[in-house]
Amino acid sequence: MPRRVSRHEFVQPLPQRNGIDPVALLLPLAGEDATSAAAAQPPRPTETFGARTVFEYLVNRFYPHDPAIIAARFEAHEVKDATGADVAPTAPLAGQKIWYYRELGNERKVPFDMPVLYEDEWVLAIDKPHFLPTTPNGSFVAHTALAQLRVRENNPDLIPIHRLDRPTAGVVLFAKTKDARAPFQLMFQNRRVEKSYEAVAAAVPELEPGASVQVNTRIDKTHGQLQVRQLSQEEASAQGLETNARSIVTCLKIFDLPAGILPERSTQNPALPLPSGLMAHYKLDPITGKTHQLRAHLWALGAPIAGDVLYPYALPIADDEPALPLQLLARTVTFTHPITGEDLTITSQRKLALAP
Repeated sequence: MPRRVSRHEFVQPLPQRNGIDPVALLLPLAGEDATSAAAAQPPRPTETFGARTVFEYLVNRFYPHDPAIIAARFEAHEVKDATGADVAPTAPLAGQKIWYYRELGNERKVPFDMPVLYEDEWVLAIDKPHFLPTTPNGSFVAHTALAQLRVRENNPDLIPIHRLDRPTAGVVLFAKTKDARAPFQLMFQNRRVEKSYEAVAAAVPELEPGASVQVNTRIDKTHGQLQVRQLSQEEASAQGLETNARSIVTCLKIFDLPAGILPERSTQNPALPLPSGLMAHYKLDPITGKTHQLRAHLWALGAPIAGDVLYPYALPIADDEPALPLQLLARTVTFTHPITGEDLTITSQRKLALAP
């Protein structure tokens, strides 16, 4: 049966370009002091970077080394106001909102193989590979699942319903229409979704095959910090805090790594220790959904996930991706379809490189 692709009119001051939305930017008001700006609704930025016009502001803030980048946007009529009208480069900073296209950098190459696992009129589920970001973030804009899928599916309305960390592979769901976004997002917000993961890490001595343990910790994420802050249940209680992160860890199998399965050190981030000794294949069932929860919980058990460049230590960023990806896979997503009422379990077809 031919695959269905929903198409809706895309209304924005500037259209998507290669699956990438234009940037919306709220400008400061030239000459306004910080006190009055802070009282504005919504609050506007107070720093003008010495500029009094829109062109000067964009150049001074983002591209002081190359004003031609911003000049080209104005010449191509690619700076718009909320009505879709051109913004003149000489327009004064008046606290207005503008839209324009950001300059894309030289993004690191990542895999784009995203087979479809499930699809209907409202939702698309794909099998994300390791190293592919779900959405634009930091140095990845075009090389993301969202941008690539919007082009591949010819559907600018695609939006992720949930996300996976860039190093994690597995099932990711995208809403196909604007009307489908709310019911699917509410489904995740109200925790009416069951997710299971698989991981390979060092064997935990007291966890035999078939046995499970529930990990309860306190996880907090500070903006700008790569790692989360994690407290054990005892540490949290001593500080008068409640645990907020819970996962069930089940040992599926304990095994020795076969000879030759590990990458050569020359093709691996030299700071990343390669796994050795007894390994275990785990099933992970998150009860809550805190940032880096599963990675932090296996670390708490003394068995950080193989291939992890963040836990227990944040390692230097290599020029290319490590030959051994993070051995974490989002295996299944189970839910009752919020529109059709159908019970669904969507399963990744990928296999972790070190899994037995």
